[in-house]
Amino acid sequence: MNGIDHYKRAEELMAEATRTRVNSLSGHEFCEASPEEQERLTRLASVHATLALAAATADATAFKRELYRANGEELPAVKRAESKTARDAAAAAAFLD
Repeated sequence: MNGIDHYKRAEELMAEATRTRVNSLSGHEFCEASPEEQERLTRLASVHATLALAAATADATAFKRELYRANGEELPAVKRAESKTARDAAAAAAFLD
């Protein structure tokens, strides 16, 4: 699983943990999962959310690229900062002139 997959799984687990329905007789809404099942699902969701964060932290650029691709978008072009070597060469050239 990549970071996006972990994030989506965390969302699915939380949706399952909080899924409700309405009692047809009383009209009251109640959670379908037992408190124990809610806790289990919430813990699993937390693990997947943590793994998604770790994946994003480990390789933020790849995560961002995958996120854009998953949404059917292109990653915007980023103007890269001038490298230190290029700055040093420019400074040396300016000094020698």
